Amino acid sequence: PQAPRVFSSLIHTIDTVMAHVSRNLDENSLPLAVEGSSSVADYAVVKMHPQTLNVSHYRFPSRGQSFISIPSEAFHGKAWITIVGLLYHNMHYFFHNINPMDTKIAEAAAYKGYMISASSYLISIKVEPLPKLSYNLSGSPLITIQLTHKLTPRQYSQALNKSNRVHLYCAFLDYSNGTGVWSNEGCVRESGDLNHSVCLCNHLTNFAILMQVVPLKLTREHQVALSSITYIGCALSIFCLTITLVTFAVLSSVSTMRNQRYHIHANLSFAVLLAQVLLLTSFQFSPATLPCKILAILLHFFFLSAFAWMLVEGFHLYSMVIKVFGSEESKHLYYYGIGWGCPLVICVISASSSLDSYGESGNCWLSLEDGAIWAFVAPAMFVILVNIGILIAVTRVISRISADNYKVHGDANAFKLTAKAVAVLLPILGSSWIFGILAVNAHALVFQYIFAVFNSLQGFFMFLFHCLLNSEVRAAFKHKTKVWSLTSSSTRNINVKPFNSDIMTGNRPGTTPTKLNTWDKSTNSANRIDLSAV
Repeated sequence: PQAPRVFSSLIHTIDTVMAHVSRNLDENSLPLAVEGSSSVADYAVVKMHPQTLNVSHYRFPSRGQSFISIPSEAFHGKAWITIVGLLYHNMHYFFHNINPMDTKIAEAAAYKGYMISASSYLISIKVEPLPKLSYNLSGSPLITIQLTHKLTPRQYSQALNKSNRVHLYCAFLDYSNGTGVWSNEGCVRESGDLNHSVCLCNHLTNFAILMQVVPLKLTREHQVALSSITYIGCALSIFCLTITLVTFAVLSSVSTMRNQRYHIHANLSFAVLLAQVLLLTSFQFSPATLPCKILAILLHFFFLSAFAWMLVEGFHLYSMVIKVFGSEESKHLYYYGIGWGCPLVICVISASSSLDSYGESGNCWLSLEDGAIWAFVAPAMFVILVNIGILIAVTRVISRISADNYKVHGDANAFKLTAKAVAVLLPILGSSWIFGILAVNAHALVFQYIFAVFNSLQGFFMFLFHCLLNSEVRAAFKHKTKVWSLTSSSTRNINVKPFNSDIMTGNRPGTTPTKLNTWDKSTNSANRIDLSAV
């Protein structure tokens, strides 16, 4: 915290030495021109007659992309001029996290709480006697300062993020009150881009480009709308996921429900349920508190677990439809290791290495400032990319079989079932989170709304496709209700037939189906794959 004060004092001391040098050069060695470069700075000491300046501007340093240019007309009427200049190579590194309230830059102070950092070399120049410059910044002559930006990777990333607004100020260290305070009085940024700035100033001292990054804020109406969608959608998802888990538990005694696929569905539903309950709970706590930090860690774990189980859904679908690998027991262990073990390892490493990044910046979540968010974004992106690849491969297989069934049996519903399969797979494989990536761009407000709807309603989609529209679950539920009704009946001699695939397909025992089911295995050996996962 003391670095800016120490180095501004150092620059002030160097400025004092420069002024002393410019006033006390040996007159016997005139004219004089010394220029050079060291590891610390480029430097120049010049004493000459203004009449000998045969160009329209004096430029320091004479080469490079960062320089100060003084128009020759500012030297008119001077017998001798002395110029001492320094272009510091590393001094800007020590001016970061400057509180805008500690500056004399009114525009920056309007965004209090958003720190300022030097984003260019510091350049200092002393001229004796002082050149005649225009008091008005729209007049002439004026000093022209061009400085190349020296952004850190973090600054560059923030500047490229279109959800941020970047403010660049042409500033100097003002020592009028005894200590160096950054000010932009008498300077204006005339032009430039993310790589350089051109400033006009009506005085000489030390200059730098200061950068302030301010996140763009949504209007109150959009904030309320997105918040309402999140609350309503999450509440509906929690209700639907609870029904889903209860349904799986109640029907677990039915033979067709005791398979790996429904274990995976149940674990995914459980992870998403807890993540959304914790998300709604986190809105009630203030950042930088212990409960908020704990919730941030738990949210990180359960959202990662949700993605991990989405990856397991993809792997299981791949093993069922395209390529069978491993036994049921071995896959069971692998799936639980991926679904709960991998997120736990990532969370432990992340929390132990950067605990201060949890629940500190605006909400109970990972910090976006120091790169900690990548402990969630990187695994999530990996899952999305893998599952998109699996989705494409599975869709191609389903489309091929649907086309074969249409050619052989003339079943026009095959193509409709392909479209339905894609609709079922999109939400459970995490593909809807692509909108979350697009939603980072504040100019694409529509993606923020799409993401809010898809993310908050994920539980509803899972209930819709895994329970309500799932023929296996519906058939199992019918069988279960029949068992309940028979059990409650006083008639004990009714023989309940065992539940099997004939009940699901609607065929009577001992008879053959009159029509090939769309998802039955084809007689063609090339298509002998298990599509029951879909």
